[in-house]
Amino acid sequence: MSQSTGDWNRFDELVGSLREDDLSDDQSAELQHLLDSKPGARRRFAELMQLTAMLSDDAPSGSSAAIPYASPNLARKQANPWNRPAVAMALAVCATILLIVFWPGDPDRQAESLPTELLDEGVAVVTQSYDARWSGQIQLAMGSSVSPGRVTLESGLIQLEFYRGAVLVVEGPAELEFISADRLICHRGRLRARVPPQAEGFTVLSPKVELVDLGTEFGMDVASDGSASVHVFDGKVELYKSGTHRALATRLEFGENESAVIEADGEIVQSQDAAVDFVSTSKLSELSGMRDAARLRQWQVGQSQKSNDPRVILHYGFAKEEPSGRMLQSHLAQRGKRDGAIIGCRWTEGRWPGKDALEFKHPGDRIRLQIPGQYDSLTYSAWVRIDGLDRPFIALMLTNGYEVGEAHWQMRDDGRLLLGVKTPDGHVAYDSKPILNIKHLGRWTHLATVYDSRARKVSHFINGSRVGSSPIQTENFKLRFGETEIGNWGTPMEYSPQKIRNFNGKIDELTLFDAALSQAEIQSLYQSGRP
Repeated sequence: MSQSTGDWNRFDELVGSLREDDLSDDQSAELQHLLDSKPGARRRFAELMQLTAMLSDDAPSGSSAAIPYASPNLARKQANPWNRPAVAMALAVCATILLIVFWPGDPDRQAESLPTELLDEGVAVVTQSYDARWSGQIQLAMGSSVSPGRVTLESGLIQLEFYRGAVLVVEGPAELEFISADRLICHRGRLRARVPPQAEGFTVLSPKVELVDLGTEFGMDVASDGSASVHVFDGKVELYKSGTHRALATRLEFGENESAVIEADGEIVQSQDAAVDFVSTSKLSELSGMRDAARLRQWQVGQSQKSNDPRVILHYGFAKEEPSGRMLQSHLAQRGKRDGAIIGCRWTEGRWPGKDALEFKHPGDRIRLQIPGQYDSLTYSAWVRIDGLDRPFIALMLTNGYEVGEAHWQMRDDGRLLLGVKTPDGHVAYDSKPILNIKHLGRWTHLATVYDSRARKVSHFINGSRVGSSPIQTENFKLRFGETEIGNWGTPMEYSPQKIRNFNGKIDELTLFDAALSQAEIQSLYQSGRP
C-alpha cells in the first residue's frame, strides 16, 4: 500500500469516528493536521460530511436521489447519531469548508478535485458490421455503444450485443428503436436473435405484435405495413397483440421449428411456411472475415504507393518484420531507413486479422526515432485505437524536448486534438473542439493534423472530417523534429523526470508528410484504411 493510500484510509477512519461521535482529542488533532496539510483533504471532508447529511433522517425528502447507493454500515447506524453535538459541529465545519474550498478567489483549492465517474448511457454495442449504410444523424460503427433512440439501417448487416446478453443480427433495410438493455422496437426490418438464459425475457415489439423470449433463438421479419413473420429455431417465445399489455387472452406460445404470421390487422396465425433465410452470427462472421481479408489486401497495395510518395518523410505500416520484434521498420523508398526503437510496447492485432499493431499501456511504453531536416508544412496521419483519455495531455508524436520550431502532436483528456508549436516568442497551442469521447474508446479511428504555412492555418481531422481549424499566429518559420517519440514524451534525465503523457491504446499506421494535404486527400487516407 502506498503512503498516499494509507493516508486516505486513515483520513476516512477519522471522519467515520467523527460521524459516530467517537473522536478522541488525539484523533481530533490528527484529523486537523491532515485537513491542514494534505492536498484535497478539505474537499474530501466536505463531501463526506455532505453525504452524511443527505443520508440522515432529517435530510429533506428527495435529497438522497443524487446518491446512487449508500454504505450498509451507514444506513444501519443513521438513526442514532444525528442529534449529537459533535456531528452538528462537524456539519457546521463542513459548511465553512465548502465556502473555503469553492471560494472563487483561491485557484489552488479550485484545482483540487475528486475523480469524476463517467456515465455510459448505452444499452448495446455493435460487435460486427458488414457493408452497413445508415441514414440520419446516427451512424453506428464497429464498437459503437448504442444509446436509447431510433436508428435507420439502409442496407448491410450489423451484429448487436445487448448489455443483458441478447445477440442480434439485423439486416437492412431496417428501422430500430432501442428502449433498454432488454427491450427493442423493430418498426421494420429482419433480425435474428440468440438469447442466453441470462437474458431470458428479452422483448422485441413491432407495430402489431410483442415477442417475449423464453430463452431461445428466433428470427423476425417486419414489413413496412406492420405485418410480420416469426420463426423459432430453438426454445420458445410468447407472442401478444401489441397494445394489450400482454393480456393473457392474446397470448400464443411457439416452440422449436414453429412459425407464425402476423397479419396487417394484428391477427396471429401459425404458419407451415419454411423459415425466411435469416442471417446467423456465424454467417455474418464468415462474410466479415472475407471482407476484412479483401480490405487488408487493398490496404497493402496502397502501402507501396504511399512509400513512393516524395512528400512522405516517415511511414510506419506497423508490420512485425524484424526478428527480435523490437525495431519498427520504416517503409520508405525515397529517403532511406528511419526505423524506430520499440520500448515496452507489445505486438498485437491491428485493424484486421493478419494486420499487426503495437499496444501502448504502461507509462514507459514508446517508440524512439530520429527525423532530420526542417519543414515549412506538415501533415500528421495515424490509425489509432484509443483505450483511454486518462492524462491531461496524451502523446501521439512529440519531439524529445520542446525547443523553437518543434511541434507536439497530442490529445487532451477532454477529447481535443492538439498541435503545440514552440515559437521564438513562446508557445502556441492549436486545438480542435472536444470531439473524442467515450464512444470512440475501443474503436479504430483515423486522426490527422495539417500545418499549412502557405494557407497559414492548422486543421484537425477525425475519420476524414474536419473538426477544427485555427489561423497560424506567428510569422513563418521552419518546423523540425530531431529525436522524437511516438506515444510518449522524452527520456527522463537524471533528477528531471518528465510529465507522464503516455498514449493508452494501439497504433497500427503512422505517416508524416512534408506538405499540407487537402481535405480530399485526408478523406482518401481515411477511406482507403478504414476497417
